[in-house]
Formats: sequence, C-alpha cells, structure tokens
Amino acid sequence: MKTVQPTTKEKDIQFSDFEDQLINNISDIQADANHFNRPNLYPFTAEQRSSTTILFGGLTESHEELILAHMQSIGYNVERLPEADFESLTTGKEFCNKGQCNPTYYTIGNLIKTLKAKSKEMSVQEVEEKYVFFTAGSCGPCRFGMYENEYRKALVDAGFEKFRICVAQQAGGIDDHGDEPEPGLAVNKDFFIGVIKAIIIGDLVNGFVNKVQPYEVIKGETVKAKAEALKVIQKGFKETGKIYKSLQEARKVFAKVKCDYAQIKPMVKLTGEFWASITESQGNYHIKNWLVEENCELKIEPMVGWLEHLIYSREIKAQDRRGIDQDEKGLGEGTNPYKNELKLYGIRKLLNGYFNLYRAALGFKPNNTIDNKLLAKLAHQYYDKRQGGGEAYMEVGNLINLSNKKLAHMMVTVKPFGCMPSSASDGVQTRVSADYPDVIFLALETSGDSEVNFKSRAQMKIFEAKVKAKKEADDVIEKLGIDVEEIKKFVAKNPMYSSGDYVIKGHEHAGSGINFMLDMHKRMKSPVGKVKHQFAKALSA
Repeated sequence: MKTVQPTTKEKDIQFSDFEDQLINNISDIQADANHFNRPNLYPFTAEQRSSTTILFGGLTESHEELILAHMQSIGYNVERLPEADFESLTTGKEFCNKGQCNPTYYTIGNLIKTLKAKSKEMSVQEVEEKYVFFTAGSCGPCRFGMYENEYRKALVDAGFEKFRICVAQQAGGIDDHGDEPEPGLAVNKDFFIGVIKAIIIGDLVNGFVNKVQPYEVIKGETVKAKAEALKVIQKGFKETGKIYKSLQEARKVFAKVKCDYAQIKPMVKLTGEFWASITESQGNYHIKNWLVEENCELKIEPMVGWLEHLIYSREIKAQDRRGIDQDEKGLGEGTNPYKNELKLYGIRKLLNGYFNLYRAALGFKPNNTIDNKLLAKLAHQYYDKRQGGGEAYMEVGNLINLSNKKLAHMMVTVKPFGCMPSSASDGVQTRVSADYPDVIFLALETSGDSEVNFKSRAQMKIFEAKVKAKKEADDVIEKLGIDVEEIKKFVAKNPMYSSGDYVIKGHEHAGSGINFMLDMHKRMKSPVGKVKHQFAKALSA
C-alpha cells in the first residue's frame, strides 16, 4: 500500500492547529496555576532598635560571648541562643522540609524552641515585635543557599509568621529585606571591624584552651580559666576598648592552670564542614570535649582561616583576569583585576596581621593560621583551587600540609549527612591518603541520631593515632637517651615549665609531649639550652 505524504500546505495547517492548541493549553494552565509568592517580609528598622533584641547563635562560646560584648558596646540589645540539643533537632525536623542539613534543623529548631519558651511569658505578637534573628546566608552548590527560606517556612508553620530574620550574605552585606533607608542592623565600620576582632580573638581563646586542657593537672581548671578570661576580654570590648591589654590579662589567667606537658597524646586536626566542625553542641556530638576525654590534643580550624579562604578564592579569580581588557570584555567599571588582586591580598595580610598582633598578647601560645595560598598550591594537583563550594581545597591542602610538616598524627573531618562539598573532598582524600600515609585520615558524617556509630568509628582510628604517637615518642627517647624521670624532677623544680601559658620551644615532631621533653632535655644538657633555662628563670622570678 502506497503511503501518501502530506503536502506543504497540509503540513502548515497541521502545525498551525497544533500551535493554537498548545497556546490554549498553556493559557488554561496559567489561569489555574497557584504561583509561589514570597511571603511578606517584615523589616527591622532603626526606630525599632532600642526595643528589639537580636538573637544569634551557632558559633563557639568564645566567639559568641565576644560578638555579644561588641554589639552591646555599640548600642544593640543582643542575646545568645542556648546550646542546640536533641530537642532542637527534633523541633527542626518537625517544621522544616525533609532532607535538610543538620545545621538547618538544629539552628531553626533551637530558635523555635527559644521563641516558644518566650511566648509562655508574653504573647506571640510581643515575641515577634521584641526579637529578631541574625544569621548567615549564601548561595552555592549545596543546601546552604536554601537555609533562609527554610527558616522562614519553619517559623510560619510554628506560628511566628511575622518574626524577622536578618541575613548576612557571604557575597556581600546584610539583607533584611526592608525598604527603610536605615535598617535596624547597620553594617557600618564600627560593626564590621568589631565583629572581625571578636572572631579573631575567639579563635585565639579557643586555640589557647586546646593547648592547655589536654594537659591540665586538675580537671576542669581550663574551663574555669576560659570563663574568667572571656569576662576580662569582654570588659576590654565594652568599657575600655583596650583589647590588647585585656588579652595580656587573659594570658595571666590561663597561666595559673598547672599542666603536665610530659604526656604522650596524639595530635588530632579537626576540620570539615564549617558548622559541623565548629559547633560545641549535640550537632557534632560534642566531639571537641569527647576527643579531649579520649586523651587527644586538638588543632581546630579557626574561623579566620575560613575568612582568609573566602578572600583568597576571590584573589584567584582576580589573578585569572590579568590581561583582560575590562571595557571590551564587559567586566564592568572598577573591576581592574590587578587592583582587585592587590586589594584582596592586602586585606588577607591585614587580617593575618591582626591575628598575630593579638596572638602576641597571648604569648604566641595559640597556633597561627595556615596561609591559604599554600593550601591551594598543595591541593591543586588533587582538587582544583578554582573549584568553589564549602571549604573547597582547604581540607585536601590541610592533610598534605600536616603530613609534610609533621603537624598531626590524625585528621578528622566532620560534615552533616549528604554534604556535597565535603563529600567531594572526602572522595579526593582517598588518593591523597594513599600518597601521604603519615597522617591518619577519618571522615565522619553526623545525622543527629547516630552518636554511638559515630564515636565507635572514631575510636578505632584514635587507637591507631595513640599507637603512632607513642612510637614517635619512644623512638626519640631511645635515640637521644632522654631520661623521662629526670625531666619530671627538673620541671617540678622549675614551675614556670608547668604553667598554662608556657610555649613549648621546637616543633620537630607531631606530639606536644615529646616536643616538650625534647625541649626540657636540651635545657638540661646543651649549652644553648642551659642559657635559655637561666633566661626563663630570670623572667619568672
């Protein structure tokens, strides 16, 4: 049977009929569609500042206490949220969509729990009028970009429809979605510089604690010293503005903690997804305190290191634009790549300069940050330095750097379940670990309800790290003929070597314990070491 093909005219008629039908269908769909509309956003204005309290949380105690002191010093009413717990997680899961990150569930759940507690003392309307939540936001290849919408959706479902949220965007500024010329939270020079200083000093206080707590003779003394030191520094923020002097006073507080540094403990680097690694809550099963209880010493990724990473990532982009004619390529006015690169480099160095200035006030006890340029260079072979999202090249670069410089026995990276950027890093680390086997690598994922599995996995690797640390110490002791008992007697006669602010000289090995014994051995035996000992005695007199 012969098939008759439609003529060109018939084809035109058929396509025309189909096109008309498609247009009609689309019109019907649009007429019946219930389009999403962004909910009404209620602004926080300057006029409401005196009667409104800003709630915030999610960082470490040190960071939050110092940010609170700074914001109070410039006229804001501020309140820290309580520590996020398991009830926060379940509350967050109740009101958020499924499949969100732990930080979403814990943060919004903690906020809703706090607001509900306040609504027992006042009406919901009063809570909405008297409080506002300040948090971070961003966009990128993970769920972080959806946090703000999740927070708002959860608050509406929890009965706080008009509650206000101020979002600090990583890509620039504060967005409180108000049309007022002067917003309630004004990001001016005083606000910005004070917050940066609080972040720097919070890092340093935490770094001091990490070096003292594992070696304290009386358990709990470091925590008490930290609380006292924070009060001293807060006073410097609030009353005098003499932050450097307050840090010197804080050092004296920590110096009172008696330590036994001649203990062999594994050095563990703790890093990973920003919130999961930095929080001091149930969100990471209190991993920091737990690792100390497991007889480990911690190196924790400072927030300043993360800020330097954000700056250097933009510096890389400026480098890639060298030689491009900005007018022809449409880069826009004021985007000269050479000027931008120089400006970003200057900001990064200024940030690290302030870090070391305040570190000097604490006797250089806390560790310095690691140059992000170095981390990017080390990681680039495995993880392209231009690849953004999360902590990008930082985890990979850190593992290589730890191995090259013998800075740790083990590296632990913590992330919420299904965190895409950290999962990408973990995949790359398989190859990196094979090429740099000196540092034990462990990737841990938190889901909020698997603490036993989480810690049991960690314990197996911690045992390996302890064996590694002991072998390192035994080899040095045997090679140099170090008399451990003689060192203990020497330290007992010279209490300045057991003070909380004593800085161990020399970092030839990963473990602080063996570095300390090597330091003491040299002060007892070598001519140069004996001179250093006499000088230390004179300073402590």
